Amino acid sequence: MSAPTRGYMHAETPFQIELERLRFLETRYDGVTRGRLRVAQPFEGLRCLEVGAGAGSVARMLAESVGPTGHVVALDLDPRFLGDLTLPNVTVRQHNIVTDELEQSEYDLVHCRALLLHLADPMTALDRMVAALRPGGLLLVEDTDFSSLAAVAGHASSAEFNRLIRLCREGDLDGRAFDPRLGGELPGLLAGLGLVERGDEALRLERTGGSPEAEVMAIALEAVDGAALSLGLPAGTDLAPMIAAFRDPTFCYVDSLNVGAWGRRPMPGYLG
Repeated sequence: MSAPTRGYMHAETPFQIELERLRFLETRYDGVTRGRLRVAQPFEGLRCLEVGAGAGSVARMLAESVGPTGHVVALDLDPRFLGDLTLPNVTVRQHNIVTDELEQSEYDLVHCRALLLHLADPMTALDRMVAALRPGGLLLVEDTDFSSLAAVAGHASSAEFNRLIRLCREGDLDGRAFDPRLGGELPGLLAGLGLVERGDEALRLERTGGSPEAEVMAIALEAVDGAALSLGLPAGTDLAPMIAAFRDPTFCYVDSLNVGAWGRRPMPGYLG
């Protein structure tokens, strides 16, 4: 897997715009995440780690599930968006998963979502997450693969939308703000971590413009300076048609693949 040199593409986005984007991201993903987290049941009393906690919806979800005898640690490079996460069984910490160490063998569940595709070195992050698990603990990783993103035929915007997406797919990863194919690699990445009881799924969903799921894409395109280059598109590419399509209620598209992969750290003496 290639490891492009990149920084987080939304790092310089104004606070309120980025918070709005994160809230829409939660609307887009929380229902699926809640279903996938069931593999970690029973939750009562678990110690959980949420890496790249964003605006905190998954940390809140976990805090409710583990109850007063459990605990959730919510990590983020920019914890400003977690300022209202003041539950008694939640600890918020500023943390860079690529450069900062984690506690060893500490957590029953480690989860991250929409994080690894932004990292130049996702394997270091995954290695740290696995090391943070107690024996028998579960790692659940969710991310996106943009290979399925395409307009449904028949709309006036479809051809230009698909042309821009095709250019993005054909572009080289070097210099991009994120890896658009990372999600599809998750099962293979987890297979190399020595985990057991592994599983994975990929969801391909149709969306409409003007929906919360589409608005998060429009906001992301608007908010990033030099967005065309960061997406792998030629300099000067006009993204306005794509943004307009995402906000058009008559526009339909197949969303990027929503991929989840999970596995457990083996217990001592596990023989396979």
